[in-house]
Amino acid sequence: MDAKITKKRLGHMLSYDWVSIIIGAVVAIVVWSLVFTMTATRITPAQQFTVYNYLGNLSFMYTDFYEVYNGAYTDGKFSAEVLELEDFDLPSQEEVASTLLEGHLGTNNGDLIFAANIFDESTDAYKDPVTEEEKHYTYLEEFLRGYHYHLFNLDTEAENGFFKRMENYLNAYFDDGYENGTLNKAKAEADFRARIKANKDKRYKKEAQILVGIEQDYERLEKYRDALVEFYGYLDAGYVRVEKTQVRDVQDPSKITVEGYFTLNLCPATDASGNENPMKKLSKTLSYATTYVDEQGEEQPTTSAIDMHVGIFNMDGVESGYEYEGLLFINELIRTALAAA
Repeated sequence: MDAKITKKRLGHMLSYDWVSIIIGAVVAIVVWSLVFTMTATRITPAQQFTVYNYLGNLSFMYTDFYEVYNGAYTDGKFSAEVLELEDFDLPSQEEVASTLLEGHLGTNNGDLIFAANIFDESTDAYKDPVTEEEKHYTYLEEFLRGYHYHLFNLDTEAENGFFKRMENYLNAYFDDGYENGTLNKAKAEADFRARIKANKDKRYKKEAQILVGIEQDYERLEKYRDALVEFYGYLDAGYVRVEKTQVRDVQDPSKITVEGYFTLNLCPATDASGNENPMKKLSKTLSYATTYVDEQGEEQPTTSAIDMHVGIFNMDGVESGYEYEGLLFINELIRTALAAA
C-alpha cells in the first residue's frame, strides 16, 4: 500500500477535511484553557484587598485616593499576603448599590467600607409634622440598616470586637505581650508551615520558597503589632474616634432599630483637646460635596471629610489573622492626612 504523503494527497486531505481540522484545533485550545484555568492558583478573599465607597462620597472620582491606595500596595504597607487590590465606587441609587453589595459580600469579598455620617438630602421618608433632622437618614445609617451584621464591632473594650481579637491574636505570637514582647519565631514558622500545607498553597512548593514565605510572615506579624500600637496612639490623641451609631426606624424616627460601634470616625471636627482636628486634611483623599457661607453671606461649594466613617468587614471566607490588613490601610490614610496638616 502506497502511504507516501505528497502535495497532491495533502491537498486532497485539506480540501475535504479542513472543517474537521479546524474543529479539532478549537477543541484542543478549549481543553487546554480549561486545564490551565482549573489548575491555576486562585486568589483567595484574604489575598484580595477590597474597599467600597458608599453613596455620596466623591473620593473615588479623584486620583488622590488612588495615589494613597495604590501607593500603599507598591510601597509595601500591606503584608506580602495581599496580592491584588480592588475597589468599588457604588452608584448613587441605593437600590443599585444594594444589589452590588449583596453580590460581592455574598462571596466574602470586602475589607473596608467608607460612608459619611451626613444627611442624604435625596431621602425624605417621613411625613409632617417632624423636624428637619428627622426627615433624612445619613448615608451611614442607610448602609448600616442593611449591612451592619457584616461589620466588626469596633468597641475597643468588647471581648469579641475587632481590637480585642487583634490583641489576642498578636499575644499568641509575641512572648510577654504584643506591646513590648518578642516575636516567637518558632510558633510563627510552625503555624505558617501548617497553614500552607492545609491550604495546598502552590506558591510554596520548594523549601527555598517556604523559607522566603516564613520571613514574610514574620514581617506580617510585626506590621500588625506596629499598626495596633500606632492606631491606639491616634485614638488617644482624638484624631480619630470609635463612635456608637444609632439607626432610626423608617416609619418611626423616634424608634432605634440598630445601634452599635460599627465604624470609626476618621475625621471628627475636633481632636481630644478640643482643637480643630488636623484630620480635616483627609478631604484631599476622602471627601463629600458640601457648602460653606462666604464673607458676603453666599453659599459656596466645597468638599469636606468631617464625619467620614470607615467600617471593617468581618468576612467568613477570610482566614483568621488576615482580617487585620484593613488597619494597615486605615493607618496609612491617617498618616497621609496628618502629614498634609
